[in-house]
Amino acid sequence: MDDAPLQAQNDELRRRLLEAENTIEAIRGGEVDAFVVTEGGTQRIYTLEGADRPYRLLVEQMQQGAVTLTDRGDIAYCNRRFSDLLCYPHHRLIGTSLADFVVLEEPNAYQRLLEEGRTSSAQTEAQLIAADGAAIPVILTFNALDPESGVAIGVLVTDLTSQRSHERLRETTKQLKINEERYRTLFQSIDEGFCVMEIIYDDQGCCNDYRFVEVNPAFEKQSGIINAVGRTIRELVPDIETTWLEIYGEVVKTGIPKRFVNEANKLSRWFNVYAFRLGGSQSRRVAALFTDITHQREAELQLKLARSRLESTLNAGEIGTWEFDLIEQTVSADANLARMFGIAPEETDGRSLSAYLAAIHPDDRDDVGREIRLAIESGERLEVSYRITVEGQPVRYVVARGRVERDVNGRAVRLPGVVIDVTAQRLAEESLRESERNLRSIAESLEEADRRKDQFLATLAHELRNPLSPIKSAAQMMQAVDEDPKQLRELSAIVNRQADQMVRLIDDLLDVSRISRGKIKLRTASVDLRDVVAVALESSAPFIDDSKQTLHVQNADEALYVTGDAARLTQVIVNLLNNAAKYTPAAGEIFLSVEKHGDEAWISVRDNGIGLDQSSLERIFAMFEQVDVSKERGQSGLGIGLSLAKTLVELHGGTIAAESPGINKGCCFVVKLPLLIGYEPPAHADAVEPSVENGEAKTYRILVVDDARGIRYVLSRMLIKMGHSVVEAIDGEDGYRKAIEYLPDIVFSDISMPNMNGHELAQKIRQTEELGHVRLVALTGFGQDADRQHAIESGFDEHIVKPVDINVVQQLLRNNK
Repeated sequence: MDDAPLQAQNDELRRRLLEAENTIEAIRGGEVDAFVVTEGGTQRIYTLEGADRPYRLLVEQMQQGAVTLTDRGDIAYCNRRFSDLLCYPHHRLIGTSLADFVVLEEPNAYQRLLEEGRTSSAQTEAQLIAADGAAIPVILTFNALDPESGVAIGVLVTDLTSQRSHERLRETTKQLKINEERYRTLFQSIDEGFCVMEIIYDDQGCCNDYRFVEVNPAFEKQSGIINAVGRTIRELVPDIETTWLEIYGEVVKTGIPKRFVNEANKLSRWFNVYAFRLGGSQSRRVAALFTDITHQREAELQLKLARSRLESTLNAGEIGTWEFDLIEQTVSADANLARMFGIAPEETDGRSLSAYLAAIHPDDRDDVGREIRLAIESGERLEVSYRITVEGQPVRYVVARGRVERDVNGRAVRLPGVVIDVTAQRLAEESLRESERNLRSIAESLEEADRRKDQFLATLAHELRNPLSPIKSAAQMMQAVDEDPKQLRELSAIVNRQADQMVRLIDDLLDVSRISRGKIKLRTASVDLRDVVAVALESSAPFIDDSKQTLHVQNADEALYVTGDAARLTQVIVNLLNNAAKYTPAAGEIFLSVEKHGDEAWISVRDNGIGLDQSSLERIFAMFEQVDVSKERGQSGLGIGLSLAKTLVELHGGTIAAESPGINKGCCFVVKLPLLIGYEPPAHADAVEPSVENGEAKTYRILVVDDARGIRYVLSRMLIKMGHSVVEAIDGEDGYRKAIEYLPDIVFSDISMPNMNGHELAQKIRQTEELGHVRLVALTGFGQDADRQHAIESGFDEHIVKPVDINVVQQLLRNNK
């Protein structure tokens, strides 16, 4: 196929199109007075008369858009303003439908506008859609045109963009004004202090001051600072804390708002502050909204102190608090309660009731659960006592108290309360009950002791009268005899024997006192029990002989050495022999034996006397215990001999026991002492030094000082009979004066005397040079170890306990050097 004709047709069409476009542009530019419009395939030519040309030019220069429409609504003409609004070139708009660019709220509104515009006029607000998609608010005014003009409708397009902008500006300005008024009202009326500050920096860029730019009326009330605007904080408060400068400087630097509580010590106030930067990063202004919380702070401190006191009180009172949420079925507790129940402090909230019930003693657990249920179901108050058993802790006795809280419907919702540790109270009550029992026991013991005391005192009087009676009788007989030497010797022997009995009674009483005070001491050495028995027999023989009893002795065949105090062991055997003599009838028999049994020595004292029942065997060694079965013999004893013997034996590491088949069947006491196994006594020289030199006994100048005339007289007569020269003095002052005059060799002095006692006399003699040779002997009724020590410290050389034993005095004089 030949393409030449087709190409020629295309070229012709392009030419015609170009001519049409140029024509349209010329018409729009006013260069021609007519234009062609194709309608339904028919071309019509529209002309512009010369007289209309100025109006056309006016339309082109209008600030509003102008459009003429054909009867069906196509654009026949538009001015440049309309083209600029839509951002379309003119040639793209001509012949298009105006409806393509108009957006109305109602779908059929545009058709109604065309209909009204063909015959009259119509107006509406709409939006035109520009080439870039922008929506332009406009007012469209439709007007019918003269049909002879060739167009049907004229449309005036008014751009509302500027108008809307001005309206929005006015609205915004109005709103800003309203906001400003609100801000000012708020600024002036708020109770919080508000201020705007401008930060001042030093050369290093650090905040070292700030100036107040604006403050509200509450600023002065909250801060106490007046006339602040325009002045710096250092002008107003020179010593302001640097923390304020650091905080505000950081807020301005970072732009991060900060809420904090700080003290202005120089203002004596605490503040709660919210600070924030005003403006961008280059701004130096910071605003602060603050409240004076000084009173609140003080109240918080008081509250904290009160809470601390409450906690201290709860701690001191061992009180724990708890709350049982009956809806959630959980228990919250404080630290005290957690400690009581062995629960970690961090696990006290939200735990189940069973976790706490598990710590309750199994015997109390069901009772506690039942009481809680009863309180919740029908009661208000809860009070229950129980025990808490936690591993590693002692058992606690507690009392739980609480009150059920109910809602408006009467449903139980909460059960708060306390647990009080009453362990100390319970223990105190138990201790009180035990004390009451002990007091009753003590009262009974005291009553028994009082009974025994009365019995002891009666017996003591009886025992003291026994030796005093023959002493007094012998003294009276000695006055009546006609110097019959034999009778005098017999009477004096009676006096001496009974005096010894009284001395033993007194010594036993003193030993009891020493034992009760823990003052008794042993002077231990290696002792042969055979020697101890021999001395004891010598001491007890007179008493046994007076009782007309037969003593059988079986001493050991070999030496039995023990570590002990010979005098105290002798005292034990003497007490046992005297006890046997007391409770054995006249012509009765007493058996003493000493035997070796393994590594022990057994000393037994047996009699065929009145014996003991089994109950008496258990208490015979108690102090002041007396068996009331021998009153017919008048020798019940003081009840201290056996107790003293038991104590002395135990001090030697031994034991003592009593045996008896029964009443009137005799009694046997057995002492067991540990032996010194393998002990060899040191060898002694065959010859013994004589205690006195051969020849006549030496005589001394002796001063006797005592305020008791009888004692002084007897001792003086005794010394004179021995051949010594004696001078008497009635007290310490008389004694010192006579010692200066007489210059004695020996002074026997009592301790307890009027005017000057024996200690003072001894000290004064020791301070006198010419009496330096005198030997001082204390002769006193005070026989305790402390009394002896005091006498030696005062200056005495010897200490003799009354009554005076002539043998002791003779021995002392023999040993005087």
